[in-house]
Amino acid sequence: MKSKPGPIYLACIILLSGLFLFVRCKTAEKTGKDEVSQFLNGFNNRVKEGNADSLMTYFDADRKLKVLKRLVNLLSGKKSLNGKEKPLAGINLDVDAARIKIIDDEWVTVSIPATFSHDALDSKASVLILKIHKVAPHKLKIAQVDARQFLTDYMVYENFVRSKTVDEKDIYSPITLAAFKTAGQLKTRYDSVIWFAHLDQKTFFYVVKGHWDMEKDINRPKDSVIVPYKMGLVNPDLKEIIPPDYDLIHNISGTFPGLVEVEKDKKRGFYDLEGKIVIPVVYDQVFPIDDDANLAVLRNGADYFYFKKDKSISEKVNLKMADIFSKIKNIANHFDVYKSALNIITEYNSRQESGVVYIPPSYLADLNMIEKSKDFKNPLRKPVEENGEEDDGLHQSYDISFTGKGKQPENWLEASFYSIEDYFLGGRSGFYDKKNIVIVDKKKDRIYTQDITTDFEPDGSGLLGGVCDVNSFKVINDSLFEVKAGAILSIELYDTTKYISGGPFYHYLAIRNNELTELPNNRTFGFTKYVKMDDSYLSACYKMLIGTGRFDKREEKTIDEITPDILRYMKNEIYADYRYQFKDKRWTEVFADMASYNNYTGQEKPCNANVDDSLTTIDKYNINWISQKLKGVKTKPNTTLAAK
Repeated sequence: MKSKPGPIYLACIILLSGLFLFVRCKTAEKTGKDEVSQFLNGFNNRVKEGNADSLMTYFDADRKLKVLKRLVNLLSGKKSLNGKEKPLAGINLDVDAARIKIIDDEWVTVSIPATFSHDALDSKASVLILKIHKVAPHKLKIAQVDARQFLTDYMVYENFVRSKTVDEKDIYSPITLAAFKTAGQLKTRYDSVIWFAHLDQKTFFYVVKGHWDMEKDINRPKDSVIVPYKMGLVNPDLKEIIPPDYDLIHNISGTFPGLVEVEKDKKRGFYDLEGKIVIPVVYDQVFPIDDDANLAVLRNGADYFYFKKDKSISEKVNLKMADIFSKIKNIANHFDVYKSALNIITEYNSRQESGVVYIPPSYLADLNMIEKSKDFKNPLRKPVEENGEEDDGLHQSYDISFTGKGKQPENWLEASFYSIEDYFLGGRSGFYDKKNIVIVDKKKDRIYTQDITTDFEPDGSGLLGGVCDVNSFKVINDSLFEVKAGAILSIELYDTTKYISGGPFYHYLAIRNNELTELPNNRTFGFTKYVKMDDSYLSACYKMLIGTGRFDKREEKTIDEITPDILRYMKNEIYADYRYQFKDKRWTEVFADMASYNNYTGQEKPCNANVDDSLTTIDKYNINWISQKLKGVKTKPNTTLAAK
């Protein structure tokens, strides 16, 4: 089984796969392969020397980026990816065998074979992919790193090294070691034994017939082709209580005590631990509810049924999602997922993957509260890092909190907001924090959900706190909804002494193909793209830093309305979205990190001296509206479109 990257590693993978420099409008002489080879040899020499500072100079990126420092420290042999211990494996880059592809005069991609090794253990091959930019004649810099495969392979190899260099009795509990042994016997009957579940000092085994790949099979895209496999469950007496006929089997007692949820062909049902089908596997959704007479509501298409407390199923009942939603368990309060995951510990049949496997109740995944699988800290296994450091690839809590509702006057849509705080070992709190919105459409009897981004800083700091952390929901029209959610921002105003660090970020959502979709937007003030502004957009709570120097040394001020400085930013942000060539270099600096202005694809685009033909009707209206506000007069038609 292929090991999965933990949160710290995953963060590095995600960020390093998109680490770009600021691309200005310019040209350069053609880059040749010999020049690239010379650059790579110099880069590799710094790797071999273990000189992290010298190695950092090969990247055209902010040296303060923590994720870049982690990669450089790993390559130079200083620290492993968790930033604590020395790397367990040596890294060798074979730059002589690198595949060099010239894209154009300025851009080159390079695939460098890499090898991980440790003493007498077998080595492991991988690849590191770089995108190199010619920033000046005879001067190259690494502008992008695709380290997804590299970091995943490295993490797997480090775990392999640990498993071979530490005594098993110092890592695994007796019940886990016994489960490893029994799983070996079961492999004569099944293609894989993937997980163990320990209940009352006895172990249940999740078995698979066919080819199993957890990443592809659990988190597969909709309508993707699945390599045939089927999952079942074997009890401590090694008897099948759930035959290997299912696409997924959830944690024992995950939704109801003593029952196990199963999925097949996108339908859900439940078994008990005697092997009896309690809820037939024919339902689209199962919502556990707080109710005196019933345990759950079952949905099959447009039909609803009750799963009663005596374990019987009612006749069809006249229900709608709006009637059900407020009764769903844990939906209107605080819910600690980790506690649920530890009720009956399920762990990997793997010495490399040490976490508790949590396959949450399907309704939590349906409501976008949690991924379809999650790995938590395993109390049955001891940390095996050097110097006593704990494994930072596992989560130690996952809290879901209801934060309020937003009803519309028409009362046909109801929005609920949730704050999701995801903490993991070795990481700073809040790294994976986010918000979620769940919308109940009473007209169509549907539920829609969407993740709401809360962090727009380069290094990702978490959730916004305090008075400016507000949530609101507004229907613009039948197909467009506005969500305003408090977020950490990174807005550098024209005045270098003013910086907005937090406040509302506007998201625009539409229902397409019966799903909620966030519309594309590169603007911090997204309403200038989708809505004709009015005075309501001038009232908003923002956190502003005043002064110069380090941000943590500046004065923090809370403002409750849009200032002229912010209005000027809004107006020029519209132009920047169309790659306008500002005459004032300060505006060029302000929008340097804006994706649509600062070409992130590596394919050069011209800077536009005039973008009037690109402006939409809404853009033009808002430019005029803002211009009039800046003049201190009432909004009226105007043809003034020039950027300032």
